[in-house]
Formats: sequence, C-alpha cells, structure tokens
Amino acid sequence: MRWPMMHRTVLSGGAIWLAVAVLLSACEGSGAGTPEKRVPMAPISFNEIAGWADEKHGEALATFRRSCPKLTAGPDVRIATDGGEKTVTPAEWQRICDAGAAVKVGDNRAARLFFETNFRPLVVQAPGKFTGYFEPEMRGSKAPSRLFTVPVYRRPPDLTDKPYFTRAEIEQGALKGKGLEIAYVQDPVGLFEIQVQGSGRIQLAEGGTMTLGFDGSNNRPYTTIGNVLIEMGVMKKEDANWPAIRDWLKRNPQQAREVMRKNERYIFFKDTKSQTATGAEGVPLTAQRSMAVDKGFTPFGTPIWIDTMRPVYRKAGATEPYRRLMIAQDTGAAIVGPARGDVFYGSGPQAAEWAGRMNSGGRAIVLVPNKG
Repeated sequence: MRWPMMHRTVLSGGAIWLAVAVLLSACEGSGAGTPEKRVPMAPISFNEIAGWADEKHGEALATFRRSCPKLTAGPDVRIATDGGEKTVTPAEWQRICDAGAAVKVGDNRAARLFFETNFRPLVVQAPGKFTGYFEPEMRGSKAPSRLFTVPVYRRPPDLTDKPYFTRAEIEQGALKGKGLEIAYVQDPVGLFEIQVQGSGRIQLAEGGTMTLGFDGSNNRPYTTIGNVLIEMGVMKKEDANWPAIRDWLKRNPQQAREVMRKNERYIFFKDTKSQTATGAEGVPLTAQRSMAVDKGFTPFGTPIWIDTMRPVYRKAGATEPYRRLMIAQDTGAAIVGPARGDVFYGSGPQAAEWAGRMNSGGRAIVLVPNKG
C-alpha cells in the first residue's frame, strides 16, 4: 500500500516505489477498481517461463487462498487479456478457489497443476518495473513520556475527501488535545518511514506489539523527499536509496524536519490488532508472495509471475535473479502501469534492505482465469 499499503487501503501497503523507491513514492491508498486501458499481451506456455518448474507453487497457492473469501464474495471484476479484457464473476472465482482448497498444503506438484489447469499465462508487452516495500518496526508507548513524544494519530472524525491540515500543521499541534493519539514514538524519521510504507509495528514499552494499519490521509500532495535532497545538492540521484536517505535524515535532525515537511501528505493509522500487515484487498500480506499492483489493470487476487532482479543482502550494488509467482493483494498511488509491481518483503533488517534498494526492470506474466 503501499501508501502499502502502502497501502493504501487497510495497510497499503504499500506498495510503493521503495528506496528512492521508498521515498520517491509509496503504497498509499487504493487505486482504480477495474481495468480501463487496453494492454498489449501475448500468450506464452508455462514451459516457456524461466524458473516455473522450480517454483514452490504451494507457497503461492497458500497466499492465493487468502484472497478467496474476498474474491468469492465480491463483485464481478475485469482483467486485461490478449483479447482486450474479460469479466470474472464470483462464481468463477468460487470454482477456482474450490479447486485450490482441494490441494494438500505443501504439495508443490499439485499446486503447480492447479495453476496450470485454472489459468493461462499472458506476457505483458510493456517494460516491467519492480520495487519493494516492508513493514517497519519501532519502539513506542501508549502514553507520552520524556522518551516517547511523537504522537501517532488515528483518523480524525472531521476528515473528508477535501484537503486537511498539512504535515507541518499537524506536527506543530493542529490535532493536539483532540484525543486522537493511539501511541507515541521516539523517532520522527521512523514514523515518517511507517507513513511512507503505509503500515508498521510498534514494540510497546508496556509490553506487546501494536500493528499500525492505514486509516486515511490528509488529502495533501505527496512529495518525494529523495527528490528534495537531490535538488538540495546533498545527494546524487544514483545514491538516493532509502538507507542513504534515512542516514542523512538521522545525521541532520534539524534539516530533516523541514525536508520531511516538504511532503505535505500525512497518514493516519489504526491499531489493526493483527499479527501481520494487511493490504488494500483486506487480507494479511505474505512476505515475498504478496504484491501491490495497479488495480486499473489487474484486479486483486490475480497471480502474477515476475522475472526481475533483487538486491543481494549486505552486498552493496549486487543483484541476483528474482523469479516468483506473486499474488496481487495491495495497491498504491505510485504503482502505475500494467507491468508495475511492488513486492512486500515482510519485516526485519533483511526485508528493509531488500525493499530499500530494489528498483529493477523485468517482465510480468499475468495468470488469467481460463474459463468462465
């Protein structure tokens, strides 16, 4: 949404161009509901997909099944195909989901047969662009203290679809005293990062964890602070990934406040009381299986094979092939185009590095239901 999710969304996750990626965009809010443009697509056989035979299809099927309650109870959806587009009804999703439910958990061979039987692969005839997002973690408390002074706000009751207070106005106290605080944190940069990601987790001083999910924005313009730093001359474009941006913000706290305020967009959160991040589809996200997409082209629940490159953990500048079957379960304002994907990497240092550095080309192969 983006804005996850990021996000975007219950989480929003996300989805987001993380890195400069992270701060050069984000998974925030939900996208369009149905395909609106024609997309050049070409049929391909599963045997022609590099890496398909070695995939752990059971993992992808488990993630797909999380979407089934939404797919079978929702409205008809339109999905782009090589013939323009087709309508997929809840009854068709029900047939597919019933077939998936019959597969034994962990049976990769049967899961592969499930996908090959119920879907046909179509290569998107447009350059792919793949980034990543993750679920940040930080320390905080439900009550303010000398350590935890930065408030985390819930959605204000007077929030509409019109522009609300700016980030600067909110941080300067526009909402203070209205009982909207759901937590307090120590690090304003960390909270900004959670807002960009569309979700996050707070390790509470009282014990336990609060999972933050997207609950609206102030409807102000989103400005990528990576570009702000580039324009200021303190960072080169090729160096402006999220780890570098975060490091600069931490080392320059006074300037950081003004830089972050250049992005007027402010995100409100709710405690989702869940163990995992939730995407715009309304289902828990699965690390390295859930992906934010442009809903204007691809509806939620759609399986998508991506063939791209991923950063190598702890090896600056190094990348490795990354071929996986993903499920569309999130969206984001910056996730635009038929071959645009934002991979949810989960939480933790490795997820943060993958998400912060990933910005790769490649191709997307959409699996379209083959009946109905």
